[in-house]
Amino acid sequence: MAKNIVIAVDAKVRTIDALALGRLLAEATKAPAVLVTVFPYPPLADRDSPELIGLRDDARATLLELGASEGLDVAEAWVIAGNFAGRELHRLTEQPTTGVIVVGSTTRGPVGRLLVGGIGERLLAGAACPVAIAPRDYGTRRPSRLACVGVGFDGSDEARRALDGAVVIARAGGARVRVITAYQRLAFGGVSVSALPDESANDVMRAELRALHDEAVADAAKSVEGEGEFRDGDADEVLAQESNNIDLLVTGSRGYGPLGAVLLGSTTAVLARKAGCPLLVTPRGTRCDLMGRTE
Repeated sequence: MAKNIVIAVDAKVRTIDALALGRLLAEATKAPAVLVTVFPYPPLADRDSPELIGLRDDARATLLELGASEGLDVAEAWVIAGNFAGRELHRLTEQPTTGVIVVGSTTRGPVGRLLVGGIGERLLAGAACPVAIAPRDYGTRRPSRLACVGVGFDGSDEARRALDGAVVIARAGGARVRVITAYQRLAFGGVSVSALPDESANDVMRAELRALHDEAVADAAKSVEGEGEFRDGDADEVLAQESNNIDLLVTGSRGYGPLGAVLLGSTTAVLARKAGCPLLVTPRGTRCDLMGRTE
């Protein structure tokens, strides 16, 4: 059974980018879409007073109208009373019915690029489910369908879980998976490490990573159409460049810290500012079954 795609919306501002990404994921996976906004209230006010009930009902109606205007089939619309949106959304990520939470970028960033705002930063620092972020102005240029899902792969356990998640999404939406791997040469990696004088440490490590990359492409191709991109260079730069040629980029969390939490590493922190397509970051140490399907 599919879990919910929870789309965070500000009822006062038309957050079209998050709605557009949520719609794309919902259409690809057939998972139910839930719109949510956090409703501020005076701390000493009675939450069940007629005035606040009326305001919450108006906010819920606004959410449903927003979803309908963007062609989104909304399963539920939630208005949560709370004065700290980041905290309330964090709590939602801990619910067993939440498969992924979708947010937009800050409006201060360049058009077409990610620049995570305050809420997104909080979710990327410990959310208990995958977090998907839409670039600024994504709502005006959303593709009609997910055709290519990219995944950043470095051979780590977290990258393998991200690959699992990318395959789940791609298979559900009929997309192909592109495994993207970057090898950054070591400054002092020219020293020979074998009996062969021309075989340097860089050569050996690059060959090992390339073998892992090819294995990952082959594994993906067992379930979906798989392809690979192996390049020399900094991982953040390679992934940022490749993000312009794919519809969604899936990455894992860093390899240390609490299990089950989304944790930005050095590469994903750069991508959260520079990626040219939506970014989906998976929690650490969990089987990446993004939309909640059991295989």
